[in-house]
Amino acid sequence: MRNVRRFAATAAVGLLLLGMAGCFNPFNPRIAPVNGVYIPPPVPNSPQNLIRLFEWCWNNRDITTYKEIFTADFRFVFALGDSAGNQFRDDPVTREMELNIARNLFVGGGNAPPATSIVLNLDPTLNPQPDSRPGKDPKWHKEIVTTVDLTIKTEGEQEYRIMGNARFFVVRGDSALIPTELGFPPDSNRWYIDQWNDETLTGSGGAAVTPAGPALLRAGSAAGSASTGLLRPARAARVDPFEMTWGQLDALYAH
Repeated sequence: MRNVRRFAATAAVGLLLLGMAGCFNPFNPRIAPVNGVYIPPPVPNSPQNLIRLFEWCWNNRDITTYKEIFTADFRFVFALGDSAGNQFRDDPVTREMELNIARNLFVGGGNAPPATSIVLNLDPTLNPQPDSRPGKDPKWHKEIVTTVDLTIKTEGEQEYRIMGNARFFVVRGDSALIPTELGFPPDSNRWYIDQWNDETLTGSGGAAVTPAGPALLRAGSAAGSASTGLLRPARAARVDPFEMTWGQLDALYAH
């Protein structure tokens, strides 16, 4: 009986300490809002870690951190021959527009249903090279090409698949045009993306990506939008996954 009372007293003290610690259990790992162990965002102190942070933002649908990785003069460049970019020829995808696209996809608020899960896999090893654009000093400007394997599932029960390559041009923080709203000073230990070239129009075999899912309908159709002119996936017939370019994804979530 004495041992039972001693055990009960010890257990009570343990529960009290657990409550004072905000119910933190040191023997259990922190769990993310979705299934799995929480992985903190990478620090963008190198070109490689910057692209890892880009990857992290997509996988975690974190629009707040996503705002911090682009320069004020950022541009998204559509793949050559991708008709999805036609509507942006006179109005290119800037940082503001890219953040709006990501917000519509990550959180919602646009015409297309937001994602319920995003899985983005880039190359396991990222190799920065000197920036191939004319007039760029490799001390401050680098270029990274990586394969892309992106799967998105949405609230509309549609699944999108994007595969191919992406080319990122990155700039060191002491040479970058940093958005004023961030309040970040010039910093040689921080990197930003100033251009992102979509190269997902062709797959590894060199053939153009062919939609494997529902047919894309023009604006004015039952699944389209008369005001935006965007391509919309038909909801009547659903075949997963729907293969598309990253440019087509941007066009879909631009409004």
